Amino acid sequence: MEGQQARTPDAAEAQVFRTICGRQMRIGYLFLGDAQWSATRVTVAVGQCPGCRDAAMATLTVAEARRLAGALLTQATAAERSGRPAAATGPRGGAG
Repeated sequence: MEGQQARTPDAAEAQVFRTICGRQMRIGYLFLGDAQWSATRVTVAVGQCPGCRDAAMATLTVAEARRLAGALLTQATAAERSGRPAAATGPRGGAG
């Protein structure tokens, strides 16, 4: 596609935070397209943690991102109601 452009969010638009185990999470969006075709994707980048060898990147449609957000909120609510201390959840005793 000649003339295709990609736009990613400025640093101020992306949301970045670090999990308790040290992974950097970066949430943003990506716009691809030109005058005849376009697509917008929500991006989720999960960085490496100390002692880990893996990192991941996902690009989701807006509908998929909303579904993921709902699933995360449902699980967060269930975790809060479980009565377990937050530090005891997740692999290796961490949350992430």
